[in-house]
Amino acid sequence: MMSRARADAVTTRTPLSSPLIIIEHLEPFTSKWMHIELRSASRLAGPGNLWITNVKSRCERELLARDARVFEESIVDLVRLLEGRRIIVLDPTAKERLSPSDFTGPTAVVVGGIMGAHPPLGRTRSLLTSKLEKLGAVARSLGEGQYTIDGAVYVALMVARGVEVDEIPVIRGLRLKHPEGWSVELPYTYPVEEGRPVISEEEIDYVLYGVEEDEERLLREGVVPSIC
Repeated sequence: MMSRARADAVTTRTPLSSPLIIIEHLEPFTSKWMHIELRSASRLAGPGNLWITNVKSRCERELLARDARVFEESIVDLVRLLEGRRIIVLDPTAKERLSPSDFTGPTAVVVGGIMGAHPPLGRTRSLLTSKLEKLGAVARSLGEGQYTIDGAVYVALMVARGVEVDEIPVIRGLRLKHPEGWSVELPYTYPVEEGRPVISEEEIDYVLYGVEEDEERLLREGVVPSIC
């Protein structure tokens, strides 16, 4: 049905560069769903090539450190560590699309760690892009649609390998079917690899079997379904 998000992206093109991937955590806490997407992003980028910044909870930092280098500070305050790298922030509102020409030298790609609202609220620009542009970063979009965190990482890595955004097949909206007959509609844009959406099996399982239980617990006990 669906494929596991894989690091071995299907392309024979020689990588132009191996960008550092930085996910700026922009949610009040790390939900189970977000944690799943962050783990998937780590498998795609490689744990040694992924930073997760702006993680305020010590407990969350310790858990996320299993899959990435984790910082309490915002990337806005860590730009000094990126000296010599071009900084690109992925922003759906950016006028210019991400291109292989963006990866002609050492590069850091910043992804907003947001569990998307539908329709989008423009939080990446207000919380991240507006600040990083003042520090010399450039903003790029991935075209139409709102990607998941790991989906955006996948596309960025493909473009860094020389693939144009428009060459990457996508689907807009994804329906996950439960064995009992009902389904869940996810309104996001997903890159497609070998005819299948790039989404981890772990995320599929959580959406079909875990979300409802966590939502019921929140309503019943007022307990936020976070990873800590």
